[in-house]
Amino acid sequence: MDKVVCMKWLVRIWIFSLALGVSVASAARPFADYQVILDRKPFGAPPDRSQMPEKVIRVSESFAAQMLLSGLFEMDDGNLRAAIVDKKDNSYFTLMIGEKNADGIELLDADYEREEATLQKDGQVVVLNMSGATTENVLSSAEREQRLKQAEERRLSYAERRRLRQIERSKPLEVPKPIYTGEELERHLQRTQMDAIRKGMPPLPVQLTPEQDAELVAEGFLPPVDDEGYEIEEYAPTEDYYYEGYGY
Repeated sequence: MDKVVCMKWLVRIWIFSLALGVSVASAARPFADYQVILDRKPFGAPPDRSQMPEKVIRVSESFAAQMLLSGLFEMDDGNLRAAIVDKKDNSYFTLMIGEKNADGIELLDADYEREEATLQKDGQVVVLNMSGATTENVLSSAEREQRLKQAEERRLSYAERRRLRQIERSKPLEVPKPIYTGEELERHLQRTQMDAIRKGMPPLPVQLTPEQDAELVAEGFLPPVDDEGYEIEEYAPTEDYYYEGYGY
């Protein structure tokens, strides 16, 4: 019986020694020797995280839960500055595009025409406007990339429009050439004066020629005048007009 027990222990010791030798030998081999095994993916391919749905986060649960865009201001250099109010503690801060505040909130984009500001903190992206958030959920990665692409295109377009405006402002002011000059201008004003008198409109400070004045008198639009320019009043004589030495 003792011999059997001894034999079993000897077998166990031999197996343990063999396993220990294999382990020591394996530990001595370089890791590159096992790369061929890893390339065969014996445990299957790792999961593709890009195909996994993103976690949906409500804006009400994000950093911008109580934030409101209170204003957008264009700076002298063309950049926009957004004013943000946090209704949670009535705090107020302003940011330019690409700038962060002390709490790590960054202004990714601002749209003056749409009155929107895109904020980011800790990977969460939220779009605010004057009435609050524009979406119920934080933007997904795809939405964020699309919005940033549109923002870059809009900034390039805005920069070009601003450059053209500056060029236009730098041009000397061109005074339009008058349509009428000299005698032609005088005749035009006289014709305008006659039309105004015919229509009963207030006359212009323009002197008419005697011929034009006589034309308006003949048409009944002006009263007749004497040689000194006084109006001639026409009236019928009465009996009181006549007295001794005159009349009958």
